[in-house]
Amino acid sequence: MFKQAKRKGSYLKLAIAGPSGAGKTYSALRLARGISKSGRIALIDTENESASLYANDFQFDVSSVEPPYTIDKLTNPVKFVLENNYDVLVIDSCSHFWNGVLEYKSQLDKRGGNSYTNWNEANKKYDLLIRAILFSKIHVIACMRSKMEYILEENERGKQVPKKVGMAPIMRDGIEYEFTTVFDIDIAHQAQASKDRTKLFGDKIFQITEETGELLVSWLNVNESQSEVQLHPHNEELILNHK
Repeated sequence: MFKQAKRKGSYLKLAIAGPSGAGKTYSALRLARGISKSGRIALIDTENESASLYANDFQFDVSSVEPPYTIDKLTNPVKFVLENNYDVLVIDSCSHFWNGVLEYKSQLDKRGGNSYTNWNEANKKYDLLIRAILFSKIHVIACMRSKMEYILEENERGKQVPKKVGMAPIMRDGIEYEFTTVFDIDIAHQAQASKDRTKLFGDKIFQITEETGELLVSWLNVNESQSEVQLHPHNEELILNHK
């Protein structure tokens, strides 16, 4: 009934969140190239075919999605990817599919009925989104748009003023709990892990590269002869230390 738990054979579920212009797509493709063994990368593009601008830098297959962002426009490409043995799937971006769930809920409200009941129906669409990411036997990189979060704080004059407290992904609250690792990337293309089950990144600030993907794959396949992972002190590249 029970067996010893092992990371080997598991699949990464990773999110990259950042504002427009931060380099989410480019970073995701670099990460995917580092993760992929065969070079077979698939990308679901909801960003007006913007990922294809990088076709000269990366080799990948793309499925372009146009509005409305219904969940079947995610689940059908995911099914194709699984049936055709890709190594990595990039979803760019998940925020559009979340907006599709919200639009579906809005349509239900316009037709009438109880708002709580309508949310139950909309949640079924959201559950399909999450299942497509979490339960697909493939490495998934989900890009998410983010916006600046503010709080009101009293200044030295006693007035309430807005203060920036960080970036919040445009997704349902708590989405970060669904992923193995979440990278927040800023407009200078610098990344930091806001959630990290791998314990590889800590509070380091770094640029996402192919080496980041290779590191994550090494972590999945780590054995007792391998130990900690850290940033190289000179070139900031991620490396795996062996005993």
